[in-house]
Amino acid sequence: MAKISDVAEKTGYSITTISRAINDHPYVSDKAKKKIFDVMRELDYYPNNVAQQLRGKGTKLIGVIISFVTNPFFTYLVDAIEKVAYQAGYQIVVLQTLEEADREQKFIEMLKKRQLDGLIMTSLDNDSPEVLKLIESGKIVVCNRYLGDKDIPLIRIDEKKATYEATYYLLSKGYRKIAYVSANKPSRIHVDPRFAGYHEALTAFNIDLNWDYVLLRRASIGDGRSTLTDILAMGENKPDAVLVISDEVASGILSQCHLLNIKVPETLAIIGFDDQPIADVLYPGLTTIRQPIQELGEYVATVMIAHIEHKALPEKPELKTKLIIRGTA
Repeated sequence: MAKISDVAEKTGYSITTISRAINDHPYVSDKAKKKIFDVMRELDYYPNNVAQQLRGKGTKLIGVIISFVTNPFFTYLVDAIEKVAYQAGYQIVVLQTLEEADREQKFIEMLKKRQLDGLIMTSLDNDSPEVLKLIESGKIVVCNRYLGDKDIPLIRIDEKKATYEATYYLLSKGYRKIAYVSANKPSRIHVDPRFAGYHEALTAFNIDLNWDYVLLRRASIGDGRSTLTDILAMGENKPDAVLVISDEVASGILSQCHLLNIKVPETLAIIGFDDQPIADVLYPGLTTIRQPIQELGEYVATVMIAHIEHKALPEKPELKTKLIIRGTA
């Protein structure tokens, strides 16, 4: 295990200067701080101030990494996690990445520094080797996130099955030009189980994938409105249905359809994902994939606490999705 003296030797700075840099002392230049922190990461050296102060008692803090606090899915998920954690004597710290890799990395380093007892990861940002190395260093539970074959507790619903059934439903209703709308980045689409389910259903009907219909980086109501603009710009070959991986984005598409007098579902069918409360009050009601957010959050928190306390992991409950048929498809 690296020591502060190793950092001093490699950087050429004194131990005093390195300590000041760690504590963000104004006497240390930004250039020196950058060099020191780069070497600390390279040597995998992290000060353990919090753990030393608490003398091994732990922080009783659990970090929850999410992409956007404004996303209603994360609001309900964090609510479920917090209630279980509180009952067990833990507090949660919500860590928002804004889908920025640097933010995510810093949050994972908080665990490495023992500022957190455990970390729940729910966002879909990066899986660079450096970040994966940090993930492997501590108590991590991954919720609805794909991390390849890493040996990390992974809790997720069957997203592939959910989108397969939704796409199959649209196809069985006669829709053939179905767009896929997601917040995902292009670099992650090939490891996206929701996209895989959509693609597999098209294949079952002998329909080739049209990449023009794969619309990515759409995460808000405003993105939904602009998505409809992009769809209409396709002219004669525009989609007749959309599978949207967020009720929020789907509601933006539906809202824009009303403004432009586009009939739903006659001209454009819409299916969302999550079954947020807004889905039932929209007109027409939003057909969507319901996922068990509360059960998911409760189980994630239970697993996290068992992991921290070195207890046997609880049996996984059935976390089933359900296609809720309303008026948009």
